[in-house]
Amino acid sequence: MEAREFKDFAYGHFTKISKALSSPRRFELLDYLAQGPKTVERLANETHMSVANTSQHLQALREARLVASSKVKNHHYYELADPEVAKLLQLTKRLAEQQFSDMGEVRASETTAGGSVPVISMAEALKEVASGSAVLIDVRAEDEYASRHLPDALSIPLAQLEENLKQLPVGKKIIAYCRGAYCLYASDAVRLLRERGIEAYRLDEGPADSAISREIDGYGEESL
Repeated sequence: MEAREFKDFAYGHFTKISKALSSPRRFELLDYLAQGPKTVERLANETHMSVANTSQHLQALREARLVASSKVKNHHYYELADPEVAKLLQLTKRLAEQQFSDMGEVRASETTAGGSVPVISMAEALKEVASGSAVLIDVRAEDEYASRHLPDALSIPLAQLEENLKQLPVGKKIIAYCRGAYCLYASDAVRLLRERGIEAYRLDEGPADSAISREIDGYGEESL
């Protein structure tokens, strides 16, 4: 290749990724798939789109080699094509919050319900759990918990939390987490628990984001 041909070839492929990420809905789909494989129907329900529209977005992501698909009986399952895709999502979120100050401000306001939901850091949470003074609960769906979860966390999906309050140990802090910094399930869980007189906190990271952040920052996953 001539130098110009090589540049056009390389940058043309780079922009296939950026074009695929140009839709907010596609980024959202990738964020859900970072939690584990999902069917088209479930993704459509999560994103409040029609199955047809969801399929079109997934096709664009597959053409960019960001997702892979498989068929099990009558259902098509999608998953991230490579762990590097999850890193790309995390780095994009970081950059967006760094470059747009309102991103972090709005996220903090929404996930803490204007400050009424207390947040605890990963380091603090792990210290509390190790000392026996707190319990971690994963309020995502059971299949997402099965795909990946933080050590020693109990699986109590948000929809089942109220009916399973008796499972929670008395006298211990409850630390709830969900899919990450932009997920509101943990916030809803903390509000419910506090309304029942239980000391509860939101962990502002999910299992996928937590592991990737530590890898990006130079820490081993064994620190979890």
